[in-house]
Amino acid sequence: MRRFVRPTAANAAYDALVRDRMVLLTGPDGSGRQTAGRVLLGELPGERVPFELVPDQSEDGRHTLDPELIQSGDRLLLDLTTTEESTREQVVRDHLSSLRERVREAAAHLVVVLPHGMDRALSLHMAAPLHHLAPPDRMAVLRRRLRCADMDTRACSPVPEKLVAYLAPNPPLRDVARLADLIAGLWRRAGADVLDTPGRFADWCATALVTLTDPEEAVDQILKRATRAHERAFCYATALLEGARTDTVHAAARLLMNATSTPADPQPLLEQQGTHHLLGAINADRNGDRHTFAQQEVADTLCRHLWSDRPDLRGLLLDCAPELLALPALTDPERERAGERVAALMTGTEPEEALRQRVDTWAEQGTEGSLTASAALLARLVQHPRYGTAARRWVYDRSGVQTLTPGLRRVLIDTCATTMSTRYPRSALIRLHRLAISEPPGQEATHALLAHVRDDEQALHHLLHRLSGRLGSPGRHPRDLDLFLAVAADPGLRAHTVTADGLNCWRSVFRVAEPERWRPAAAPLLGPGAEAGTLRSLIEAAGQNHPTLNALYLTAVKAGPPAHADRVLRLIGEARPPRVSPPSRPKEATAP
Repeated sequence: MRRFVRPTAANAAYDALVRDRMVLLTGPDGSGRQTAGRVLLGELPGERVPFELVPDQSEDGRHTLDPELIQSGDRLLLDLTTTEESTREQVVRDHLSSLRERVREAAAHLVVVLPHGMDRALSLHMAAPLHHLAPPDRMAVLRRRLRCADMDTRACSPVPEKLVAYLAPNPPLRDVARLADLIAGLWRRAGADVLDTPGRFADWCATALVTLTDPEEAVDQILKRATRAHERAFCYATALLEGARTDTVHAAARLLMNATSTPADPQPLLEQQGTHHLLGAINADRNGDRHTFAQQEVADTLCRHLWSDRPDLRGLLLDCAPELLALPALTDPERERAGERVAALMTGTEPEEALRQRVDTWAEQGTEGSLTASAALLARLVQHPRYGTAARRWVYDRSGVQTLTPGLRRVLIDTCATTMSTRYPRSALIRLHRLAISEPPGQEATHALLAHVRDDEQALHHLLHRLSGRLGSPGRHPRDLDLFLAVAADPGLRAHTVTADGLNCWRSVFRVAEPERWRPAAAPLLGPGAEAGTLRSLIEAAGQNHPTLNALYLTAVKAGPPAHADRVLRLIGEARPPRVSPPSRPKEATAP
């Protein structure tokens, strides 16, 4: 909200969202549609957290959105701008109307973000809540972001001519935000005591614009100066591990030289060039004992240059990437950032099948560096605009395999529990569920699934809804019952198992499982502190199954004093249908 600058139609869209409970947003690329949708949902009264709806691919290949998963008061965002055209058309044609009806029934709110021009495909009755967002003023966006970075924006007046020329063709808002971050970085680098004069601001704008629009120029200058093998290796190591310590960068440079079979420097050790000379050769700075480039975004540009200008080095870089990421002095954020850089390079050029194969290969190695590289690549794939649908389907298919290697299982669990749970919570839940039922009881996937639903009430509802349908079907998976009992045994989750879906699960459990199996999970719900409604619900779930009712009573006897056991016994008696006496036989007529 601090950074958000309202587009022209945002207020009208909010009014329509409050009135109709559903609104459709569209606009040109770079207009801030997704951000506007999230902000509109966040502005609604109350503290419910918005979450994103994502079409799930069913077994027949069609994309579905289950309206029954929408609960009272939900705030939902359906972003169709990054999905494939066929998926968008199918969702609009088959699901939008039913979603709208369900949203109204549940008193929920839904924002649908559409690509520019797709409004022509909407039917007449769905075109009413559509709002075209005109992008906000770019200079206002820039000022707001600089102000949020604690910079005095009075230095922005008058606006430099170069900045006016850049903003005139209305670049995407994401680029304007990047430009503001670059300017703020130059301001911080100059020092907090520097006076924010318009002249300095114009210099910062000029430098930031060069970095943003033509970062290759700085890279060309660096590579002209760094011509020897050890200088190039140090340069690329600094780019891949920007911000790392000096000894770590030197170790990474040696790895790159070994991977390229570069002979050692024949000069004696004391005559070889030191770090100071190498930093000067690549125009980098030292902040304490850590390395960074003087010009922002040079590290990413250097990595892209290495990848695109030297395709013969790609395989060597990928082979030694696990060793680079396993260097002991790297911090976890540095290791993750380097893994993300390598993943970003790969997804720009490598074919989809090769990327998934690389995820498998790295995960099977099982080292700290290879697992980091595999997880970073898979996290990028599942969010990729072009590869994302197929990658999420691949994760779904692999999640049900019981013979996964430990490394790949860990990578799949981490990706579902972190990256996918944030962007695609419903899809993450399904895949964590499949991982949990395909592993031995009580392992890592089960713990990750319980943590996921413990932090997200909507995810817990989705899990119970899913288990309810599966436990009631003849072909139920034997691990589903254990998984439900694990949910019921969790102190933070067990109260939710007496909802409609949870009670359906209890019915199935009482029907197919022995009391010794479900008693530990049910005992806290049958204790002296249990409300009468909870006790009645469990007794009704047992139905007229007398052994189960007897087991419930014995559990209550062990859980509390005699008065509590009498209370449970009375409720069981009330739940049983009254015994009907057999009709009396008429007396035979006898002679007087």
